[in-house]
Amino acid sequence: MKRTIFKIHAVLLGVLLLVCPIIRVECLASVTLPQQRYSDAELDELFAPIALYPDPLLAQVIPAATFIDELRDAQSQLGVRSDDNFIAEQSWDVSVKSVAHYPQVLQRMVENEDWTTAIGQAYVNQSTDVGKSIQRLRAEAKAAGNLVTTSQMQVISEGQVIKIVPAQPQVIYVPQYNPEVVYVERGPSTGAVIAAAAITFGAGLAIGAWLNNDWDWYGRGIYYHGWRGGGWINVNRTFVNINRNVYINNRYRNVNINRTVVNRNINNYRTTLNRNATVRRQNITRNNINRNDLNRRDVNRDNINRRDVNRNDLNRRDINRNNAALRNRAENSSRLNDFRGRDTQNAANRRDSNSIFGGGGNRNEVRQQRDRGSNSLNRMNTDRGARRLGGDGGQRKLGGERNLGGGGRRGRRG
Repeated sequence: MKRTIFKIHAVLLGVLLLVCPIIRVECLASVTLPQQRYSDAELDELFAPIALYPDPLLAQVIPAATFIDELRDAQSQLGVRSDDNFIAEQSWDVSVKSVAHYPQVLQRMVENEDWTTAIGQAYVNQSTDVGKSIQRLRAEAKAAGNLVTTSQMQVISEGQVIKIVPAQPQVIYVPQYNPEVVYVERGPSTGAVIAAAAITFGAGLAIGAWLNNDWDWYGRGIYYHGWRGGGWINVNRTFVNINRNVYINNRYRNVNINRTVVNRNINNYRTTLNRNATVRRQNITRNNINRNDLNRRDVNRDNINRRDVNRNDLNRRDINRNNAALRNRAENSSRLNDFRGRDTQNAANRRDSNSIFGGGGNRNEVRQQRDRGSNSLNRMNTDRGARRLGGDGGQRKLGGERNLGGGGRRGRRG
C-alpha cells in the first residue's frame, strides 16, 4: 500500500515539474513588459518604407502589424493570391483580412518579421509619435520634390498635415520607392515625370469594403469610418458592398491591436535600426546643407542678375538722359541761333526805323532813302548858291559884262 502511495506521489511530482515551466511561460506572455521607447530618428527609419502609402491602406497595415502570427498564417494560406470569400471566412483580425487582399504588402510584412514587429510595438506604445513620424517623412519627401499628386495618388496639404488618398475611384495603388532616395535627393517637379522616377506604381488594386479604416491626423489617429464620410470614402461608397458585416460592423468601432507584440524580442533588429537611423539622419543633414548651399547660390545669382539688370537699367537711363540732354542742347542752340538772327534783324530794323531818313525796311532800302535824301539836299544847296552868286540876279548885282566888261575897260582907258 505504501509503495503504491509513493509511486502516486512520484508521478504527481513529475507532473508538477513538467507543468510549472509551461505555466510560468504563459504567465510571462500575458504580462506587458516595459519597452524602451523608439527615438524620433528610429521611428523615421522604421516607417520610411510605408509612410507614403495611401492613408486607407496605412490605417490597416499598422494595426495588422501587431498580429504577426495571423499575418504569417495568412501568407501561408494565400501565397500570392487574393480570395475575398476565403479571407472572409477566416478568424483573423479585420485588419489582417484587409491586408490579405494586397498580396505584395502581406508578403513584405511577413518576410521582414522583425521590422513588422517593431512597427506593432511602436504603435502600441507610441501611437501619437508614429503619426508625427509619418508626417515628418511626408514633409521631407515633399520638400525634396518627390511627393506630388499623380494619376495614382492625390497629395493633399492642409497646413502642417499631408494626406495621401486614392486618386481614382475603385482602385488603389501601392507606391514603390527607395527610402534612401525619395526623402533625400531632389527629384523632378512634375507628376508625370515623377511617376517614372523616385516613386513607381504597380497595377491598381481593388478598393473594397475591407478598407474600413482611415487616419485622422488631427487627433483620433486610426479610426473606423464604416463607409460614412466625404472625400475618397464618398467617392467609392457606391462601388463597395457595405452590407457585408464581415467588414462593416459595430464591433469594429474600436480598432483592435494585439498588445502582446511588445513582448517579442527584437534586440538585434533594434541595434541595426539605431545604426541605420543615425546614418539616415546624417545623410539628410548633409543633403539639407547642400540644398541650402544651392539655394544660397541661386539667391546670390538672382541678386547678381538683379543688380546687373538694375545696373543696365541705370546705364540705359544715363544714356537716355545724356541723349536727351544732347538733344535739348542742340535744340536750345538752334533756338538760340534763330533768336539771335531774329534779334539782330530786329535791331537793324529798329536802328533803321529810328533814322532821320525814314521808317523801317531793310538796309538797302534805308541806304536808297538816305542817298535820295542827300541828293535832294545837294540839289537844294546848289540851287540856292546859284541864285545868290549867279543867274540874272547875280548879273544885275555884279553888273554883268557892262559892269565888269566894256564899261570897266572903257573906264581904265579913259
